[in-house]
Amino acid sequence: MKGMVEKMRLRVMDQLPPIQAMVHTGSYHMLIAYCGDMRLRLFGDHHQGFRCLGTVPCHFSTSCLFYDPATELLLCGTLGAVVTWFILPNGRSIEMAQIVPMANHELVQGFSLNGPQGSLLALCEDTVRVFIHRGQGQLEEVKKFTPVASGSSITCSFTCVSQGNFYAGNTAGEIHAWGLDQGNFLHSFQAHSSSVICIHSRPEIHTLLTAGSEGTVREWNLTYGNLLRQLNVDEDLQRLQFIDNTTFFCQTTYSFSLHHLPYFYSLFNVCGSAPQQVQRVCCGHNWTRILCATEDGLLRFLSPVTGDLLVITWPLLVMDKALAWAYDSEREELFVALGSSEVLVFDATRSPCTVKYLVCTSADGKDRVRCLAYGRSHLQKGLGGLMFCGHESGIVRILSHYSRARIEKTVHSGAVLALSTLEGLQENALLCSYGMDNIIHLTEAVLQVNKVVLQPVSKILCGCPLKHVILLPGSVGAITESYCWRLWHYEGSLTSSESKQSFVWRETKCLHECDITSFDVCLPLKLFVTGGIDGSVRIWDFHGRLVTEIDSALHFGPLCFANNRGDLLLTFNQSIYIVSCLKLLPPAQLVHLRILKNADEIQEVPKPFLPSFFFMFETVFVPRFVYLGRGRQELQGLETLVNKRFIAFDNTVPHVVEEERSMSLVIQKTKFPLFEAKDIDFSTLDSKHNRPRHEVPAQLQLAGWDGFNAYQMLQCFFGQGRQWPFAPDGYIPNSVIRARLWPEGTPVFLCCDLYSSYQVKDWDLSSMTLVEEKMSRSQQKDKSKKRKGTSLDILESMANQNWMRRNYSGRLMDDLIEAILNLTIYCSVEEYKRYFRVLKRIFATCQISSELVSKTAHRLLQDTTHSNPHIRELAWEVLDRLGLMNHHFAIPLTMGLMDSDENVRAKALYLMVRVTGIQTKTRLVQLLKKQETLRKMQ
Repeated sequence: MKGMVEKMRLRVMDQLPPIQAMVHTGSYHMLIAYCGDMRLRLFGDHHQGFRCLGTVPCHFSTSCLFYDPATELLLCGTLGAVVTWFILPNGRSIEMAQIVPMANHELVQGFSLNGPQGSLLALCEDTVRVFIHRGQGQLEEVKKFTPVASGSSITCSFTCVSQGNFYAGNTAGEIHAWGLDQGNFLHSFQAHSSSVICIHSRPEIHTLLTAGSEGTVREWNLTYGNLLRQLNVDEDLQRLQFIDNTTFFCQTTYSFSLHHLPYFYSLFNVCGSAPQQVQRVCCGHNWTRILCATEDGLLRFLSPVTGDLLVITWPLLVMDKALAWAYDSEREELFVALGSSEVLVFDATRSPCTVKYLVCTSADGKDRVRCLAYGRSHLQKGLGGLMFCGHESGIVRILSHYSRARIEKTVHSGAVLALSTLEGLQENALLCSYGMDNIIHLTEAVLQVNKVVLQPVSKILCGCPLKHVILLPGSVGAITESYCWRLWHYEGSLTSSESKQSFVWRETKCLHECDITSFDVCLPLKLFVTGGIDGSVRIWDFHGRLVTEIDSALHFGPLCFANNRGDLLLTFNQSIYIVSCLKLLPPAQLVHLRILKNADEIQEVPKPFLPSFFFMFETVFVPRFVYLGRGRQELQGLETLVNKRFIAFDNTVPHVVEEERSMSLVIQKTKFPLFEAKDIDFSTLDSKHNRPRHEVPAQLQLAGWDGFNAYQMLQCFFGQGRQWPFAPDGYIPNSVIRARLWPEGTPVFLCCDLYSSYQVKDWDLSSMTLVEEKMSRSQQKDKSKKRKGTSLDILESMANQNWMRRNYSGRLMDDLIEAILNLTIYCSVEEYKRYFRVLKRIFATCQISSELVSKTAHRLLQDTTHSNPHIRELAWEVLDRLGLMNHHFAIPLTMGLMDSDENVRAKALYLMVRVTGIQTKTRLVQLLKKQETLRKMQ
C-alpha cells in the first residue's frame, strides 16, 4: 500500500562481539563492522538478507570507519594512521590500498567530507587534517588545522567556503575557527558546557549554529561571537544534524525529532560597530545610497542593491561630536554638524573621504547647528542644489559656494529641531522646518535677480510636540510626542499667501506603547515604518492602518526602507539585515507594487579604499571659512583636526583602531588663534608614553612676533603676494598644505610641526650585545669573557675599546644611533649626558648619513621642550657640540630665549650670538617678521 513503511527483522546466525564501528557502503549494498578483534566483518545489507560475506584481517585496532561514495573507498581510522581499502568489483570483499601515517601519531577519531573543495577531513585528537585523493586509493595530506593552547579532542567540524572559514568543536565545548586559504588560526570561544556535537554556519545571515550534548542549540553572531538565541532540545542529546539551512533532526536515547529555524531576513552589511542611524539618500534618477552612521564615529555609504561598502569617512576624533549630516549629491560633499556652529565637509569622491573644509556658519559660537537638509531644484545660475542648516537661534541658513545663495532668515522663535526637503529633483526648492515653538514652516528658496531669498509659504500650528517630521508631495507627515501619526494635506496652491493657506489634517491612534526611535516613508506604496525603543517594528499605511508587524525575539535598532519596492533594512548585532517586500507585504500591496513597475536602481561599483599618505600625520589641516553675513565668507586660516585613529579591515568589515602617540609639546605650550587642535584632553595623557607638560610663562613672550603660526608660514611659502592655489571648489588639499615637506624631509630649522616625527620603538637590547660580541671576536677575545650590564654600560665599553675607527657597515652604525636616540627618551640627566657622550664619539669618528643627522637634530630639538630644564639645556649644548646648528636656527633659538629657566635662556642667548650673529632683540624681531626668512630656509 502506498505510503506504508515495511519493517523486516532478519536474524544473523553468527554470534558477534559488541560492534565498535560500522559503515554502509552505498551502492555495494554491504555493511562492514569492526568488533575489536583486529578483523573487519563483511555483511550484505537488507538487499542480501544480511548474509555474512566473510572477514578480512586488518592487523590494527580500528577506531572509526567511513565510506567515501565519490572514490568508492573504505577508510579506517586507527592510532597514528589512516588506512584506505578498495571494495572489490564483486562487492563481496575488500583489499588494503594505502596506510597514511600521522606525523604526531594521533588517534584518528572520525572522518568528514565537508572539507575545503570537497576534500577529506580526519579528526585526529586536537587536530584536523585535510587530505585529497591522488587516485588508486592514494591520499595526500595537504593542510592541518590545530587550535592554540587546547588539548581537547575534536568532535565535529564545518567548512564555510563563502566566508573563507573553517570551524571545529571539541569535547570541552569550545569552537575554534581558522582561515581556509592559509590555515591560520583566527579565534576560539566557549560555546557549550559539554561536548560540541554539531556546527553549522549560515552566511546569508552571518551567524553560526552550534549544538552541545547538554541539549542546547545556540546561534552566535559571527562578527563578535555574542550569543543571539538559544533552543533547549533535550538533556540527553546524542546526535544533531542539519538537513538543510533551516531544518535539523535531533536524536536522543529514546526519541527522534525534527526542528525548523525560520529566518525572514538576510545579511545586508556587517558594520563592525553598532549602527546609530540609517537613511536612504537620493543621488539622482534611480540612483540612491544608504547612509549609515555607526557608534565608532564612521559615516559610510552602502549600495542599496548589494549592500557593498561604497565610501567611508576617516575616523577623526572630531567625528565623535557629529550631530547631524546631509549629502550634497551634486558636488559629492558630505556635510557633518559638529554640535557647534561649525560644519565639517568631506570629499565623498574618494574612499576614505578626506576633509575638504570647515565652515563656521555663525559669528556666535553658541548658535549651534541642530539639523541639516539638502534639496535639489531647478534654480538657475548653477544653483542646482541647496544645503540648509537649522540653528539653535531659530535661524535657517543656506550653505553655498556662491555668495548669491549664502542667506539666512529667522524662521522660528526657538531652536530649529528638524529640516526636510522633497526627494529627488523638484520644480520648487521647498523646505519644511519644525522648531521648538511647535510650528511647522514651509518656505521656498527663490532666485530673485541675483539673490536667493527664503519666502514664507505656509505655517502649521502643531498644538503638540513632534518627534519626527517629513515633507511629502502635497502633505507633511509627523510622529507626535504621544506616538501618533499625523498628516497635514495642502489645500490650494503653494504659491498662495501664507494667511490664506489652510491645511486638512488627521491623526491616528497610538502606534507604539513606547518611544518611536526610527521612522521612514516608502512614498510609492504610501507606507511608513516605525521602530520602537523596545525593538518592535511595524509598517503602516498613510491612514494609520497596520500593514505588517515583525514578531521576533530580536531587538532591532535603527531602520529604513532600502528602496521604493518596500524592502526593509533592520539593524541589530552591529550589522544591517534586509527583509524582502515579498515577506513583508500582504498580497494586495504586492499587486499594487507590480502595477507601479518601479525601475531597478543603479548598482554602483565600490570605490577602492586608498588611504592618503597624509593620514599618517597626527594632525590634518583643514581650511576654515567663516560666514560674515550678507553673502560674505572669509578664509580665516587652518584648523587642525587630531588624527590618532585608523581603519583596519577584517575581510570587508572596517574597524576603528586608536593608536597611542605622543603629543608634541609645541601644541601644549602655545595656543594659536588660527591653528588649534580640537578635542585634546591633555590631562588624560599617559605619563609613561608622554612627557610632562612644559608650560611657558605668559611674561616670557617676544613682543612683535606671534610664534609658529603655520597659516602665515604657508602663506610665505605659497602666497608671495598672490592668491593661494585653490581648487575651483575652494578646496585646499593636504598635499598643498603639507607641501613644506621636501623630499629630504622637513628642514630641521623649520621643525615646528604639531607632533613628534620621531617614533618611539621597543628596542631589543640584545642586539647591542651581539654587536659587542662581534667587536670582541674581531679583537680575538675569549667569548667566555662576554661583558654583562645595562645598555649604557655596553655602549660605553664599546666606545672605550676604540672600535669606532674600524670599518663596520653603515647599517650597524645606523642601528646604534637609532638605539641611543630611543634610549634617551626616558632617562635621567646623568644617563642623558653619558648617552650623548657616546653619540658625540660616533659622529666624530664615523661617516653618518644625512638622514640620521637630520633625525638626530629633530630629536634634540624636541628635547629643547622637555619638562626637565637640565635636559633642555643639555639638548642645546649637544646640538652645538655635534655641529648641527647654523644661522637658520634663529627660529628655534628664539623659543629658547623665551624658556622659563634662566640657564636655558642663557645657553640659547650664547648660541644665538655665536651661531647666527644676532645680538639685539630688534634685529631678531625684524628677521622673524620678514616673509623672505622662511622662504630662504627651503
